[in-house]
Amino acid sequence: MERKDEAMNDRATLQESSRRDAKRLLRLARTGALATLDGTAPLTTLIGVASDWDGAPLFLMSELARHTKNLAANPHASLLLTSEGGRGDPLNQPRITLNGVVRPRAGEDGRERYVRRNPKAKLYANFADFSVRRLDVETVHFNGGFGRADPLAAADILTPGDASALAAAEASLLERTSGLGHAALAKLAGGGPRSVWRAVGIDAGGIDLARGGEAARADLPHAVFDPEAWWQALRQLIA
Repeated sequence: MERKDEAMNDRATLQESSRRDAKRLLRLARTGALATLDGTAPLTTLIGVASDWDGAPLFLMSELARHTKNLAANPHASLLLTSEGGRGDPLNQPRITLNGVVRPRAGEDGRERYVRRNPKAKLYANFADFSVRRLDVETVHFNGGFGRADPLAAADILTPGDASALAAAEASLLERTSGLGHAALAKLAGGGPRSVWRAVGIDAGGIDLARGGEAARADLPHAVFDPEAWWQALRQLIA
């Protein structure tokens, strides 16, 4: 009986680790492979990615793109996100596949979130044929590497809740965070004190940072939707 309990505890720990790693990958990814239905056959294209307030993927799409035309005919899609390449077998690196429906995303904050995380998109973000779309996640498959293929649910990786107060305060909170200085931002990003990171976005679960083409994230212990409480939780991470 004791061994059974230990096995159950080990499995619960592994499942929690998979949820945590999957959520981080979802927030950190800046590109992905998007599969749409091109007539009767699948078409996979490389696409830029950001994350909405709850973590759902956001895309900035041109109406002229083939995948956008495919989605107009059939909005179902599959998105593969992978972690940064490292040493060793690439198939031992974490990746996540999300299936769902791609829909237009209302509100200018979606475009702002995308451009902050993908600053090169400023060159075309306001072109008339570009708009923001969101993948409403229905099913999830996470593979954290060898022996870690876990069937997670959308609820395991998304952070539901009313983020309107955070959205209204985001610019102010980003400014306050930047005011903490390079050493504090480097600590949040997990880099050395000389690393120059920028705070590029917040959400109830943490803060996103960037340094050139690199992305980093600091996660709060739990979701916080009140702006001042969020700020205090961030300060505690730095302390």
